[in-house]
Amino acid sequence: MNARMMRTQMGLEVAAEVFSRRMFSMGNVLSLSIVSGSDEPQFPRLEFGFNGDSMGGMRAPIEVGNKRVDVAFVNPSPVVTMAYRGRGFYKQRMPIRALASFPSWDRIAFAVSKELKINSLWDIAHRKTPLRIATRSSGVDNTTHYTVSKILSFYGLSLAKIKRWGGSWEECPWPSSPRRKESIRRGEVNAVFDEGIHSWLDEALECGFEVLHLESDVLRTLETMGYRRSVIPRSRYKMLAEDIRTIDFSGWPLITHQWLDNDAASAICEAIDARKKVIAIDDEKPLNMKKICRDTEAGPLHIPLHPGARKFYRDKAYL
Repeated sequence: MNARMMRTQMGLEVAAEVFSRRMFSMGNVLSLSIVSGSDEPQFPRLEFGFNGDSMGGMRAPIEVGNKRVDVAFVNPSPVVTMAYRGRGFYKQRMPIRALASFPSWDRIAFAVSKELKINSLWDIAHRKTPLRIATRSSGVDNTTHYTVSKILSFYGLSLAKIKRWGGSWEECPWPSSPRRKESIRRGEVNAVFDEGIHSWLDEALECGFEVLHLESDVLRTLETMGYRRSVIPRSRYKMLAEDIRTIDFSGWPLITHQWLDNDAASAICEAIDARKKVIAIDDEKPLNMKKICRDTEAGPLHIPLHPGARKFYRDKAYL
């Protein structure tokens, strides 16, 4: 290791430790480039981009597909499927591949107060109900906001229409925001349209909310886009009267483009394997290398693995 390599590795280690210790008082957008200097042999660049206006939402697969970034996380997996198919938000198929799909079990839920006596999102449209909705920040192409808005559109609804009827909506930057639970408990909202249900749904159910089914024709339309039909199971949420038909919102796929060098793709998977005991994941169980390289309930994978990643997983007998 020469002096420049040593300083680069030191910098990465220090940066990782600083963020681990101070993450609650720092930002969380990462942009990292590993490139050659003008006086060095020219090696292929490797650029990572996580979170932020362009890398934290619907645009991330576009940035990767156009090679402006080499590696990115996307949440949830259906957005990656949509981009790969060129459906919905994406006007053309994006040449993206998977390096891994990390677990993060989740569903989209449309919860409303029982006092409203609403049986379907159709009822809201027909009655022009002025709901007080808690939902996610619109942000810059936020994946949750896009999904909620798209589903509402299939029922002839929009947040703007509901506001014109006398309703309102309260945006939260994340589902577990303390403001969300306060609004539910105080009766300041009578509907919650969001994902991240483990952080708020039990609270809503205890406060007299119920969850609406999505109709079969809407689910079929969503499936053609790249979403996956699923249920919010009563086995997880005991206060539900039954399983609720909805769409899956699981998975944190780590993606790249089809042109990434096979050795680089393999090296990324090797790094995940080497650090699997310290990598934080949104799951109660330790990171399982055999699960992140295949389609699972908590980490759906509906696009091809990069060839370099596939070779690594097979050589290690994970696939």
